[in-house]
Amino acid sequence: MERRLLFSLLLFCAIIPTFSQVKVGENPSSIHSNSILELESSDKVLVISRMTDAQMNAIQPLHGALVYNTDQNCVFMYDGTAWISLCGDSGNTRESIKVTTSSSPPSDNNIGDFWINDTLNNSTSIWDGTNWISIDNNPRRGSGPPNATTAPNPIPGDLYIDSSTGFVYAYNGTTWINSNTSTSNGSLYTASNGISISRFNFQLGGTLIKPTLIEADATNTLAITGLQNGDIDTDDIVTVNRATGVLRRVPASNLLREEVTEITATDGQVTFTGLTLYTTDKINVYRNGVRIDFTVDNATTITIEPDAMCYAGDEIRIVQLY
Repeated sequence: MERRLLFSLLLFCAIIPTFSQVKVGENPSSIHSNSILELESSDKVLVISRMTDAQMNAIQPLHGALVYNTDQNCVFMYDGTAWISLCGDSGNTRESIKVTTSSSPPSDNNIGDFWINDTLNNSTSIWDGTNWISIDNNPRRGSGPPNATTAPNPIPGDLYIDSSTGFVYAYNGTTWINSNTSTSNGSLYTASNGISISRFNFQLGGTLIKPTLIEADATNTLAITGLQNGDIDTDDIVTVNRATGVLRRVPASNLLREEVTEITATDGQVTFTGLTLYTTDKINVYRNGVRIDFTVDNATTITIEPDAMCYAGDEIRIVQLY
């Protein structure tokens, strides 16, 4: 009896190394060389341990252990510290794509995870093991000018588009510069009243949309240089209204007017009334074609020199330039 027992023990010890690989199910003699255990069946399945939440959280198995959670209806894996859901819909899930409804980034991240921030124009970032790195930050977008929230951690050359205005900003290493202005602080010039803006240039010329006033004084004068020579036959003259200062155009032919008044004198007449005198220094008086001296008494009356006293029928011509 003792010999039979010894023989059985020796035989068992010799057989165990032979079966270091185990195949269960169909084709038990066919097993891959790198398999320690294979299951093969067309109508039977592997059922792993089934536990509730409380039962699962009460144990700390080896790293990599699997269990089917009957409360969650999901398979969990133990990562050495915590149970991780493999279903993708649990709060403690290893997800490859994470979407947040706030500006706070998600936690429990793995290298290569994606984060879509749906409060920041669905900007997308990738987890590098330490930080979330934006992968669509050039150009970035937001409503309003860029700031630390809408365009965090910029580098020189980054671009930003204000979706509310369409303005484009560029980061120069210190501040965001609006491409529609040449100021260093990125402030915006707006002009439409006869002024055109193209990037960093202002250009006069355009349709005025309201009355435009340019004020000048003895110190801050207004001058225009580089004007071409004009043609008195084809060009108009620019005039300034004395009361309003408004610029207007007058044909050159109307700039200097001449008015001639002809009177037939009576015998001994030296004073002529009922006239309309526009000026006092651009008047000439002629008696029978000869220029004579005179004085202006008022805006309607002149008196010729006594030596030029008229005879009946003399022709008096009063010529005014104004």
